[in-house]
Amino acid sequence: MLRKITLAALLAGAATLPALAQGAACTAPAVPAMADPAKGTVDQMRAMLTSAQGFITASDTYQTCLGQDIANQKAAATPDKPFDPAIEKADMDKASANQAMKEKVGADATAVLNLFKKAHKCDGKPLASCS
Repeated sequence: MLRKITLAALLAGAATLPALAQGAACTAPAVPAMADPAKGTVDQMRAMLTSAQGFITASDTYQTCLGQDIANQKAAATPDKPFDPAIEKADMDKASANQAMKEKVGADATAVLNLFKKAHKCDGKPLASCS
């Protein structure tokens, strides 16, 4: 029984090696939509903030995945098949673009929330006190 489990684990691990050598499947998170501050509700503002925070967290995971992809491919490089620096540049470009989008989403969500509070005359108060 233990032999079968060990063999299955080895085969499963071996099956992932080609995938690591070809690059990780890092998927960029979808950019959340911003709510309309003039017409939005408190619940819509909360949902927008939750989506923005989720995007930021998912972006951190995505960027970590890209970094791990580079490290895995460098580790898998051999004299016969050296690491291609274009892979690192492509992943770094993706990470930089995602970082810029992450910052934009954070700034946009803050701006929308501030406009919502002004439109609903609750500027300076917690979101829960807005109507």
